[in-house]
Amino acid sequence: MRDYWRGSVEAWECDEMGHMNVRFWVRRALDGMMLMATELGCERAFAPEATASLLPVRQHIRFLKEARQGVPLFFRGGVVSLGETDIVLYGEIVHTLDGAIGATFLTQLAHVEAKTGKAYPWPARTKALALAIQVDVPKHGSPRSIPFDGPTDRFEPATLVSRGFQQVGLSAVRIEDVDVFNRLYPEGMIGRVSTGVPNLMTAWREETTAELSAQDGQPRKAGAAVLEYRLDYLAWPGAGDFVAVHSGVANVSEKTNTLKHVLTQPVTGEVFSVCEAVAVTFDLVARKVIAIPPQARAKLEARLIKPSE
Repeated sequence: MRDYWRGSVEAWECDEMGHMNVRFWVRRALDGMMLMATELGCERAFAPEATASLLPVRQHIRFLKEARQGVPLFFRGGVVSLGETDIVLYGEIVHTLDGAIGATFLTQLAHVEAKTGKAYPWPARTKALALAIQVDVPKHGSPRSIPFDGPTDRFEPATLVSRGFQQVGLSAVRIEDVDVFNRLYPEGMIGRVSTGVPNLMTAWREETTAELSAQDGQPRKAGAAVLEYRLDYLAWPGAGDFVAVHSGVANVSEKTNTLKHVLTQPVTGEVFSVCEAVAVTFDLVARKVIAIPPQARAKLEARLIKPSE
């Protein structure tokens, strides 16, 4: 795998958990993929004058080691497969000092007309160039709990609340949030999910850690960490648009919970993205995962999303 980005974690990129927020992992990975695109013959594909560009369709992410303020990182990757009008790229962000893998990214992108987003075939030279940087997906980058392949979840926005989803986010898309083609940057999707989830989970997590501390006298502070994500990108809001985020609990196990998120235009109901995430409750004092006690698990199970009718 070749290197396509190198840098470090800025203080303002860290969230309340004390580590780099998911939106910046995605930004760094996409920075790397933009440079990777030039090796596929897509020079200036993200510049204002571009006639062709690349647009994410689906992205699977695994988080393996957190990155805290000041930590140096780099991104490396290559081509997994090339279709008629799309491509699957693999990349990983690596801790420079010890070589540990911080996060992995399996991303399907469409080759599109820059302004319209309409997919069209790759030129012949790209097929030859892709062979030069082809890679196999390593075991640590392979999907674990959420498959990369498979159908996209379909949701009817009008039924989300009745099925057990809660609106956790509502925000405007500003000019600084969009690219030169007036599409929300991909990190803006996962970033809105990250910002919204505390409205769904914080009270429950604080109750859970308080319950455990009362049992053994050990001080704890509730936090959370996501282990795995899959995002399907269906449409792209632009500047002046609005994004609502509805989230719900899809599954609960001893240590993890699976959440589903639907990002929509709150006025028209257009679905921008659907997302699934496997998360853990995290003790910020000990910096380790907390097993969910039975009583707390039962409370979360009572909130499970109802199946569609």
